[in-house]
Amino acid sequence: MKRRAVFEDAVGEHRAIVYEGRRMVELHLDRPWQNIPRTGDLYSARVTAVDPSVSGAWVEIAKDAAPALLPFAAQRDMPRLSEGEAVEVSVLRSQIGKKGATVRYIGETDKPLGLLKRLSLQERLKARFPDITFDVAAVNAIDDACDTTLALPGGGSITIEQTQALLAIDVDKGASISAAAAANEAAKLVASQLRLRALGGLVIIDFPNLRQPKQRKTLERTLEDAFEQDPNMAKFNGLSRFGVIEMTRAKPDLSLDELLNDRFGEPTVETLAMRAIRRLTREAAVSPGAQLELSVPAPVMAWLETAPFDWRAEVTDRIGARFTVVEGSAIDVKADR
Repeated sequence: MKRRAVFEDAVGEHRAIVYEGRRMVELHLDRPWQNIPRTGDLYSARVTAVDPSVSGAWVEIAKDAAPALLPFAAQRDMPRLSEGEAVEVSVLRSQIGKKGATVRYIGETDKPLGLLKRLSLQERLKARFPDITFDVAAVNAIDDACDTTLALPGGGSITIEQTQALLAIDVDKGASISAAAAANEAAKLVASQLRLRALGGLVIIDFPNLRQPKQRKTLERTLEDAFEQDPNMAKFNGLSRFGVIEMTRAKPDLSLDELLNDRFGEPTVETLAMRAIRRLTREAAVSPGAQLELSVPAPVMAWLETAPFDWRAEVTDRIGARFTVVEGSAIDVKADR
């Protein structure tokens, strides 16, 4: 299958859309300054404990990272490790919140503790899809990709809610569509959204009640077929008598929602700051030579003043030193032409 990615190197962010044919299937976002251990990154680590209860070892990969799990079962040829030993590891599953990364043993090392190599977004996509090609263009779809409620074709909607334990999805059939039609449309939309936004883990889908066995079997088949092209493994339990399907989808990396929003589904201050900078650079592109004034709310201003990377230098490199930043009630850009 022909795959291509549209890639954007923005200030403080790398963005990408993956297409299969003409269909948008995945959105990716990377903020290198966040220093989150992510899939494919290489670390020099130290074994802090060998833990038989998890059939693995706990390793420290960086001073500011949560303890990572190095499982033994996946690597039968791994040498016996001991506490305090220095090892090189690669990240199999990203750190998500306070839950540390899962890593793979590479070999012994004499290098200092910490990051050895961080994969770029393009490198991670190449590792995922070796045949992928890249185009360069603006990637705007990410900004509106994390809606909680999405409409179904023909009527009805699905609501996606992330909790600490699981991803809950409720299907509302609405008044203008049958329960069976809504359920099957929802199954296809769920599959596309989970892949698009890198959602996964334990997923509970509450479908409209389907009484006929044939309708129930059709729904189960529709859901499984919808995930057939997904590179991440998905497993399903059958539809319960209460109209619920439990499933899992492998989730080796942070979801788009986790990167952009807080646990209440609201944009984080970092996301708002990135949006403000993005708006500034976009206005600069359509207002060449104009003096620009970026207004941001107080929390965003505070973050920009202590940002973990030199965004001012990056913006200046792109548009010149023709901008100021002031505190305001909302994000806005004024151009003095």
